[in-house]
Amino acid sequence: MTQAQPRILVTGANSGIGREIVRQLAAQGAQLILACRDAEAGARTIDELREELPDAQLEVRQVDVSSPPSIRAFAHRLTRDGRKLDVLVNNAGVHLPARRPSPEGLELTFATNVLGTFLTALELLPLLEAGAAERGGRAGRIVNVASTFAAAPELDDPQFLRRPYNGQRAYQESKAGDRMLTRALARRLAARGVTVNSMAPGLVQTRLFRDTNPLTRLMIGVAGLLRGKSVEQGADTAVWLAADPAVEGRSGGFHSQRQERPCEFADPAAEERLWRLCEELTQREHWPCPPVGAQV
Repeated sequence: MTQAQPRILVTGANSGIGREIVRQLAAQGAQLILACRDAEAGARTIDELREELPDAQLEVRQVDVSSPPSIRAFAHRLTRDGRKLDVLVNNAGVHLPARRPSPEGLELTFATNVLGTFLTALELLPLLEAGAAERGGRAGRIVNVASTFAAAPELDDPQFLRRPYNGQRAYQESKAGDRMLTRALARRLAARGVTVNSMAPGLVQTRLFRDTNPLTRLMIGVAGLLRGKSVEQGADTAVWLAADPAVEGRSGGFHSQRQERPCEFADPAAEERLWRLCEELTQREHWPCPPVGAQV
């Protein structure tokens, strides 16, 4: 992006890939809001980053992206404070071995990884549009951290209410859902001055899988040694989508290693069905879609 000191908000920013996204963007001179469920952990992260980047412009804000009321209150506080954004990076995510409820009683993986991505983007969209207007119409950006470790979601039972819970499957379906919602949102944002893309960081050794069983952690560790990426490499494509001028105007794509990739979940009808489900579960007002034939 050509504007000096772009204003960027990153969710799940106190560890792993989110922390590295913040570090790389701060090194480029961006102003960063670290949106964290644990504000104290976010503050510690800022202290650590300032040891390397003493002039970094960093602040922490508390939000639980698994909770629609928390997301709405978070967006209200930013709006009340007169904040504008240039980029939103939806990075927060969980991988859980057992089914757990969110604060509102929803399945926590789906609530965090899918509904959190959906509602955070919509609630912060006015701040992104305000940022775009301030820059003379230059598009704001949304970057959704997804994965190639994905599987088609069971839209009749996305919360595992009728089928046995499987943590790996829940995670895979949620990451496919992020890719599908990216395309659905891109159709809606085509004329609104904001672009949206998804990306896959690859296999990176972070704390995401810390709650899985020991055998699974061992298998992931071995796979990481054989074909894994460093956290710096994992964050690179998200940073590129957030800040590189070459990406200006690009929307609706799925990317890895700075390349747009075909998405096997590209299905407008399924994308719209998931969108409507997210509207219902977050009690978000209905936002009509342009003709589904519109390509992204």
